[in-house]
Amino acid sequence: MRNGQFPRASLSCLLCVALFLAGCSINISGCALNAKHQKTVRLSARMSPGSTFAAETHNGSITANGADVTDCNLVATITARARTEEEAIELAEKVKVSLESVGDRLVVKIEKPINLINKSVSVSLDATIPNRADLELVTHNGSVSITEITGRISAKTHNGSITCVDASGDANLKTHNGSVKVYYCDSAEPVDEISIVTYNGSIELATPPDLSAKVEAKTNNGSINTDLPITVSGKVSKNRLTGTIASGEGRLYLETHNGSIKLR
Repeated sequence: MRNGQFPRASLSCLLCVALFLAGCSINISGCALNAKHQKTVRLSARMSPGSTFAAETHNGSITANGADVTDCNLVATITARARTEEEAIELAEKVKVSLESVGDRLVVKIEKPINLINKSVSVSLDATIPNRADLELVTHNGSVSITEITGRISAKTHNGSITCVDASGDANLKTHNGSVKVYYCDSAEPVDEISIVTYNGSIELATPPDLSAKVEAKTNNGSINTDLPITVSGKVSKNRLTGTIASGEGRLYLETHNGSIKLR
């Protein structure tokens, strides 16, 4: 055995073991995942206006649409990939999606195999819920889209964009790679906090009417443009803005590392 050969092999093995224990999909043979199988699951459950809808998936998008309803109608799209069609079908059938009521929360539960080797699975969620609801949405690889929700919104993803249309309540939104666009409706009530953070992407925000907030916006590589009547405080620069709108009762925080910020 030549010098240095064993350490390299050991490092490769340790990496595979670490990924296996972390529940990642591993391709150790170089085989392409040529087969794909999709399965659709439709679920419904009672959901009172004013309650919370919570959903978390790792690979997959999340869509939440508000409506004048008193229940949740969920469509879960399961996508399984494997070397053969038979393996893809078997994997999709092992994924279970359910809706569980926990106090005043309706929670999406996803059960799927872990430690996948030469296989992968994603679950995308599309829900219609009462528009007077709070949201807690989390994904890792996928976009988040929200429309006509009047309650508090919390949404996080790592790789994907976040879009909110006709929002009305407080918002806490964060992504790592993706843009964030938020448009408040004209009838939105005053909000206490809007926090939007991305690292690689732009931010576009149409604020609610009669906004009163302390403002902090910053970007490392990009510009800040605003149509809002902000009383600026501190040093003025093209990529950092601090100030106050009206009496500054709430908080508006916007941050991106690589991207521009537009306020209106």
